[in-house]
Amino acid sequence: MEHKSHIYIVCSDQTRNGKTLFARLLTDFLLVQGGNPFVIDLDAPTGGICDYFPEVSEVFDIATVSGQMDLFDWILATPGRDYVLDVPARFLDKFFTVMDDINFLEGAGAEGFELNVFYLVEGSVKSLTTAQMMYDNFTVDRFFIVRHEAMDEDLKDFKKLSIFNQIIGQGQVVLPPLDHDVLDEIEKPDFSFREFIEGEESDMAAKTQFKLASFLEVVIASVQRIKRRIDIGHVQRVEHTPEGF
Repeated sequence: MEHKSHIYIVCSDQTRNGKTLFARLLTDFLLVQGGNPFVIDLDAPTGGICDYFPEVSEVFDIATVSGQMDLFDWILATPGRDYVLDVPARFLDKFFTVMDDINFLEGAGAEGFELNVFYLVEGSVKSLTTAQMMYDNFTVDRFFIVRHEAMDEDLKDFKKLSIFNQIIGQGQVVLPPLDHDVLDEIEKPDFSFREFIEGEESDMAAKTQFKLASFLEVVIASVQRIKRRIDIGHVQRVEHTPEGF
């Protein structure tokens, strides 16, 4: 079967809503699964997520045209592995517009990549409408919704629920809210979700460990379902593609 690598784009139109937290979780999940993902942070010059993956990460500045070309050229020139891109909210439109303008999806496909978007949406009409616009207007292989319950306004409102139902067709991941004691632990520079999942010793309080384990059980189950969908979708595409195409 033809091998495919994946570009996972983690993004949102809002700030401070768990986007980088999810990008870290996704990266560590891929590592636990035996993958070799490379992390790209577009929040230059700091690149906060890079602190957690110093040996397999890089910061790119896409505020300039040269920085944008450096990013996309670099990915296409180094295929054969997965990438996790953490896209700041302030560059959301710019990133996807440039990606469409240069037809990055076609170039990435030629190099064996598939593009998967994980979009963190909040329960406001503005956030939902922006997510729907991104879903409708930008071309990627798959578009998944990540819903952080701590940031989630009531979706029982008809207009909000209608928009939400239109954008979750390919799947969603739910992030349960976390207490402050857990947040304090996972934001420490030396904390690793991978090490916690693999059972390495921790000086974290037992109650905090239990709450974090419960959180991860929910999130990992969601991500596993999404990953199976990605893998099965690729198998179906390959097996149903006539020879010579």
